[in-house]
Amino acid sequence: MLENIHVKNLALIRDCELNLKENLNILSGETGAGKSILLGSVNLALGSRADSDLIRSGADYAYVELVFTEEDIEILQKLAELDVYPEDGRIIISRRISGGKSTGRINGETVTLARLKEVSALLIDIHGQHEHQSLLNEENHRKVLDDYGKEQLKDVLSDYLSVYRSYRSKKEEIRKMGGDDEERKRRIDFLSYELSEIAESRIRPGEEEKITAEYRKLTSSREIEAGLTEIAETLSEDVSSGISACVRAANGLVQFNPAMKEVLEQLLEIESLLQDAERDAKDRLSDMESDEEKLALLEERLELINRLKKKYGGSEAMILKTADKLQHEYDELVTFDENKERILEELSEEKHKLIRAAKALNVKRTEAAASFDAVMTEALKDLNFLDVRFKTSVTESNRYTPDGADEVAFMISTNPGEPVRPLTKVASGGELSRIMLAIRTLTAGADSIHTLIFDEIDTGISGRTAKAVADKMDEIARERQVICISHLPQIVAMADHHFLIEKHVEDGETVTSIQELDEQGSVEEVARLLGAGVLTDTSIENAREMKKILKKQEN
Repeated sequence: MLENIHVKNLALIRDCELNLKENLNILSGETGAGKSILLGSVNLALGSRADSDLIRSGADYAYVELVFTEEDIEILQKLAELDVYPEDGRIIISRRISGGKSTGRINGETVTLARLKEVSALLIDIHGQHEHQSLLNEENHRKVLDDYGKEQLKDVLSDYLSVYRSYRSKKEEIRKMGGDDEERKRRIDFLSYELSEIAESRIRPGEEEKITAEYRKLTSSREIEAGLTEIAETLSEDVSSGISACVRAANGLVQFNPAMKEVLEQLLEIESLLQDAERDAKDRLSDMESDEEKLALLEERLELINRLKKKYGGSEAMILKTADKLQHEYDELVTFDENKERILEELSEEKHKLIRAAKALNVKRTEAAASFDAVMTEALKDLNFLDVRFKTSVTESNRYTPDGADEVAFMISTNPGEPVRPLTKVASGGELSRIMLAIRTLTAGADSIHTLIFDEIDTGISGRTAKAVADKMDEIARERQVICISHLPQIVAMADHHFLIEKHVEDGETVTSIQELDEQGSVEEVARLLGAGVLTDTSIENAREMKKILKKQEN
């Protein structure tokens, strides 16, 4: 159940907390007091669109927190599949809006809005003021029926969807292979060009890495060659000529001073070393593979590989894998005429499977519809449809969708002697509201959701019908937690727990607050809703009598 709602800095709400309980929780208050803001805050926490305009004027952020308790084994298992586990028996969902951004969390962990919606769908079901208008679109009727009979329809729907996907896959395969002859010819020519481009490249896995290494090696050889050339030329021209001149000078000095012989020998040794260095440099130059043509070929090869990678995949292996796919498509197109009969036979077989699966789904839907009609009729009678007939029309069509080929439409007659007619053509706003209440009652009963919220489900009704709606609310609340925003005294008087939403001025600012009413406070609020205006002893006594009568009938 939803145990607590905490709202801070949202629209007119400065900071309020609502501790909810089991059974029927009623929220009432003057028009404009902030009832819709409270429901909007719940929707916000559960993943609805966030707008920075929602932040209270003067505040930096808005914050909503919902605290749930959950004991149902089935729900706990589904939550575990979403990696959500109660902490101390609670699931805390929060949403914070600040600086144009919003952050959703479950038990303190930041999650996506999609995850918020997935989790909240298991915990709470909200019926807004205008949701009954969705019944005016017959496209929604099938979903309602499927929600009601989901356990009965689960397997057959799964089987149908599997066949449907197989059928669509085969149709797509034929579409790609088929088309008119000109289109197929153009595709064959294009595939032939691409296959030739890849084949002629003779590309091999790992080739780019090897070529890159060789390219780098050749590029570095250029630098080595330039350095060796400079060394050889310097030794040959400048250094050698200089040392030779020194040798000649020293040789001339020896005849004058025999001690100069030692200098001469050193110079001769240096000359020999320099000649050896020059010779080694020239020898190494002759060994260098300074092949400009080879370098150009490597550059050209790398450019080709990179171009093919951009076009067909991020690596040589991916290019070859793409080539295999292109070859497969090419072969099928070339042999299309030969295989056309076989492929069409396969499609025909898939179509027959689809028809059988759709028929099986139709049978199950028709069975679910019969059950749905019976319980809906009783539920509508409980809601003061005195002489009502409700029928769900399930008709097979030739239009196959992921949900089957059935067209589902709700039919109703609310007057004796009148035939059933489409709901979309005969129901008034107040009737639609009650019909949606009945639907919500039945579809909620088909799952394990324990908390239901109804936002002014009583719109457009009064009198005895309002009493019938109040009874239905009370009936639902015996098994589930119901939170209802209402302005009708008949419904408010049924409250097990009554909360008053008020708007007042604090420190020059308009503020919405919420308080739980005791028995006397609840009586006075019912008296106000009865239209008494100024509370008197008589109006309060009337309200007390209404609550007494309704609660007595309940028991």
